[in-house]
Amino acid sequence: MESSNINSFLDLAIQLFFIGLAFWSLNDIHLERYVKMHINQYRILIILLSICIGYVSGSFFIWVINITINNLN
Repeated sequence: MESSNINSFLDLAIQLFFIGLAFWSLNDIHLERYVKMHINQYRILIILLSICIGYVSGSFFIWVINITINNLN
């Protein structure tokens, strides 16, 4: 039971880390130069892109960890 809680917490921490990393990375791209939109729309776009990219990359990282752990046992 406790192992499941630890795995869930670790998964959540990894997902949040990768979402934060994606947000930090996307802030320096400055898409508003290329696409005409209001600043609030641009901020929402960056947040949604960060969630998408962070979730996909975090899921991949978790998948690699699970494959590695299962192959060691």
